[in-house]
Amino acid sequence: MGQRGPKPKPAELKLLEGGRGHRPVNLDQTFRPEVGVPDAPRWLTAEAKKAWKRLSVELVYYNLLSKVDRDAFAQLCQTIGRLELIERAIAARMATHVSRKEDPALALLDKTPNGLQVQAAIYQVLNREQAKLSSLLAEFGLTPAQRSRVSTAMRAQLKLIDGEGNPTTPSPGEPTGFADFK
Repeated sequence: MGQRGPKPKPAELKLLEGGRGHRPVNLDQTFRPEVGVPDAPRWLTAEAKKAWKRLSVELVYYNLLSKVDRDAFAQLCQTIGRLELIERAIAARMATHVSRKEDPALALLDKTPNGLQVQAAIYQVLNREQAKLSSLLAEFGLTPAQRSRVSTAMRAQLKLIDGEGNPTTPSPGEPTGFADFK
Protein backbone atom coordinates (compact mmCIF):
# COMPACT_ATOMS: atom_id res chain seq x y z
CA MET A 1 0.00 0.00 0.00
CA GLY A 2 1.30 3.45 -0.88
CA GLN A 3 1.87 6.39 1.37
CA ARG A 4 -1.31 8.06 2.55
CA GLY A 5 -1.98 11.75 2.59
CA PRO A 6 0.26 14.62 1.64
CA LYS A 7 3.97 14.26 2.14
CA PRO A 8 5.19 16.04 5.28
CA LYS A 9 6.92 19.36 4.72
CA PRO A 10 10.67 19.49 5.19
CA ALA A 11 11.75 21.22 8.41
CA GLU A 12 13.53 23.94 6.42
CA LEU A 13 10.29 24.90 4.65
CA LYS A 14 8.40 24.96 7.96
CA LEU A 15 11.02 27.36 9.31
CA LEU A 16 10.72 29.68 6.30
CA GLU A 17 6.91 29.65 6.39
CA GLY A 18 6.71 29.93 10.15
CA GLY A 19 5.27 26.90 11.91
CA ARG A 20 1.46 26.79 12.05
CA GLY A 21 1.45 25.96 15.74
CA HIS A 22 4.27 28.42 16.50
CA ARG A 23 6.23 25.54 17.98
CA PRO A 24 10.00 25.51 17.60
CA VAL A 25 11.18 23.69 14.48
CA ASN A 26 13.79 20.96 14.95
CA LEU A 27 16.28 21.27 12.09
CA ASP A 28 18.22 18.21 13.23
CA GLN A 29 15.40 15.79 12.41
CA THR A 30 16.27 15.17 8.77
CA PHE A 31 19.14 13.11 7.46
CA ARG A 32 20.74 14.84 4.49
CA PRO A 33 23.88 13.04 3.36
CA GLU A 34 26.38 14.84 1.20
CA VAL A 35 25.46 14.81 -2.48
CA GLY A 36 27.85 12.91 -4.72
CA VAL A 37 28.30 9.96 -7.05
CA PRO A 38 29.17 6.75 -5.21
CA ASP A 39 31.75 4.36 -6.60
CA ALA A 40 30.21 1.90 -9.05
CA PRO A 41 30.37 -1.74 -7.91
CA ARG A 42 32.58 -4.00 -10.02
CA TRP A 43 29.83 -6.58 -10.47
CA LEU A 44 27.62 -4.33 -12.61
CA THR A 45 27.02 -5.55 -16.14
CA ALA A 46 28.11 -3.43 -19.10
CA GLU A 47 24.52 -2.30 -19.68
CA ALA A 48 24.16 -1.38 -15.99
CA LYS A 49 27.39 0.64 -16.11
CA LYS A 50 25.99 2.65 -19.03
CA ALA A 51 22.85 3.38 -16.99
CA TRP A 52 25.05 4.32 -13.99
CA LYS A 53 26.98 6.88 -16.03
CA ARG A 54 23.85 8.29 -17.67
CA LEU A 55 21.68 8.61 -14.56
CA SER A 56 24.29 9.55 -11.95
CA VAL A 57 25.06 12.87 -13.65
CA GLU A 58 21.39 13.89 -13.66
CA LEU A 59 20.67 12.69 -10.12
CA VAL A 60 23.67 14.55 -8.70
CA TYR A 61 22.66 17.69 -10.61
CA TYR A 62 19.28 17.62 -8.84
CA ASN A 63 20.85 16.61 -5.49
CA LEU A 64 19.05 13.26 -5.47
CA LEU A 65 22.08 10.96 -5.18
CA SER A 66 24.61 10.59 -2.40
CA LYS A 67 27.38 8.16 -1.62
CA VAL A 68 25.19 6.27 0.85
CA ASP A 69 22.79 5.42 -2.00
CA ARG A 70 25.34 3.12 -3.66
CA ASP A 71 23.49 -0.19 -3.20
CA ALA A 72 20.04 1.13 -4.09
CA PHE A 73 21.40 2.92 -7.14
CA ALA A 74 23.36 -0.18 -8.19
CA GLN A 75 20.14 -2.21 -7.96
CA LEU A 76 18.35 0.34 -10.12
CA CYS A 77 21.09 0.31 -12.77
CA GLN A 78 21.36 -3.48 -12.73
CA THR A 79 17.60 -3.77 -13.29
CA ILE A 80 17.82 -1.36 -16.22
CA GLY A 81 20.67 -3.44 -17.65
CA ARG A 82 18.71 -6.70 -17.25
CA LEU A 83 15.68 -5.17 -18.95
CA GLU A 84 17.84 -4.21 -21.90
CA LEU A 85 19.10 -7.82 -22.20
CA ILE A 86 15.60 -9.27 -21.90
CA GLU A 87 14.23 -6.88 -24.51
CA ARG A 88 17.03 -7.89 -26.89
CA ALA A 89 16.24 -11.57 -26.35
CA ILE A 90 12.54 -10.99 -27.05
CA ALA A 91 13.41 -8.97 -30.17
CA ALA A 92 15.57 -11.89 -31.39
CA ARG A 93 12.67 -14.31 -30.80
CA MET A 94 10.37 -11.99 -32.73
CA ALA A 95 12.87 -11.74 -35.61
CA THR A 96 12.95 -15.54 -35.78
CA HIS A 97 9.16 -15.66 -36.11
CA VAL A 98 9.20 -12.92 -38.74
CA SER A 99 11.83 -14.81 -40.76
CA ARG A 100 9.51 -17.84 -40.72
CA LYS A 101 6.66 -15.56 -41.89
CA GLU A 102 4.81 -16.06 -38.60
CA ASP A 103 3.16 -13.55 -36.32
CA PRO A 104 5.89 -11.88 -34.18
CA ALA A 105 3.53 -11.91 -31.19
CA LEU A 106 4.12 -15.67 -31.03
CA ALA A 107 7.52 -14.82 -29.51
CA LEU A 108 5.66 -14.06 -26.29
CA LEU A 109 4.03 -17.50 -26.21
CA ASP A 110 5.29 -21.02 -25.58
CA LYS A 111 3.54 -24.36 -25.96
CA THR A 112 3.11 -26.87 -23.18
CA PRO A 113 3.74 -30.60 -23.85
CA ASN A 114 -0.06 -30.88 -24.28
CA GLY A 115 0.02 -28.27 -27.07
CA LEU A 116 -1.59 -25.43 -25.07
CA GLN A 117 -0.27 -21.92 -25.56
CA VAL A 118 1.03 -20.22 -22.42
CA GLN A 119 2.85 -17.00 -21.74
CA ALA A 120 6.57 -17.40 -22.42
CA ALA A 121 8.84 -17.54 -19.38
CA ILE A 122 10.98 -14.72 -20.76
CA TYR A 123 7.89 -12.52 -20.99
CA GLN A 124 7.07 -13.28 -17.34
CA VAL A 125 10.61 -12.33 -16.35
CA LEU A 126 10.23 -9.10 -18.35
CA ASN A 127 7.05 -8.22 -16.48
CA ARG A 128 8.67 -8.85 -13.07
CA GLU A 129 11.72 -6.76 -13.96
CA GLN A 130 9.52 -3.92 -15.21
CA ALA A 131 7.57 -3.94 -11.93
CA LYS A 132 10.85 -3.88 -9.98
CA LEU A 133 12.11 -1.03 -12.16
CA SER A 134 8.97 1.03 -11.53
CA SER A 135 9.44 0.62 -7.79
CA LEU A 136 13.12 1.56 -7.93
CA LEU A 137 12.49 4.56 -10.17
CA ALA A 138 9.94 5.82 -7.66
CA GLU A 139 12.54 5.55 -4.88
CA PHE A 140 14.74 8.04 -6.72
CA GLY A 141 11.81 10.24 -7.80
CA LEU A 142 12.24 9.32 -11.46
CA THR A 143 8.58 8.80 -12.32
CA PRO A 144 6.22 11.70 -13.06
CA ALA A 145 3.94 10.78 -10.15
CA GLN A 146 6.77 10.55 -7.62
CA ARG A 147 8.65 13.60 -8.87
CA SER A 148 6.21 15.91 -7.12
CA ARG A 149 6.84 14.14 -3.79
CA VAL A 150 10.64 14.42 -3.86
CA SER A 151 12.42 16.82 -1.56
CA THR A 152 15.99 17.48 -2.62
CA ALA A 153 18.93 18.51 -0.54
CA MET A 154 19.83 22.16 -0.41
CA ARG A 155 21.89 23.30 -3.43
CA ALA A 156 24.77 24.79 -1.43
CA GLN A 157 25.59 22.33 1.30
CA LEU A 158 27.58 23.42 4.27
CA LYS A 159 30.78 21.55 5.01
CA LEU A 160 30.34 20.73 8.69
CA ILE A 161 33.12 18.15 8.98
CA ASP A 162 36.33 17.66 7.07
CA GLY A 163 37.47 14.40 5.50
CA GLU A 164 38.91 13.19 8.82
CA GLY A 165 35.71 13.73 10.83
CA ASN A 166 36.80 16.97 12.51
CA PRO A 167 34.43 19.96 12.67
CA THR A 168 35.24 22.75 10.24
CA THR A 169 35.34 26.40 11.15
CA PRO A 170 33.32 28.61 8.81
CA SER A 171 34.79 31.73 7.25
CA PRO A 172 33.58 35.05 8.66
CA GLY A 173 30.11 35.82 7.35
CA GLU A 174 29.55 32.23 6.16
CA PRO A 175 26.43 30.61 7.61
CA THR A 176 27.02 27.77 10.07
CA GLY A 177 23.57 26.21 9.66
CA PHE A 178 20.11 26.73 8.29
CA ALA A 179 19.08 28.75 11.33
CA ASP A 180 21.56 31.50 10.27
CA PHE A 181 19.38 32.30 7.23
CA LYS A 182 16.69 34.04 9.34
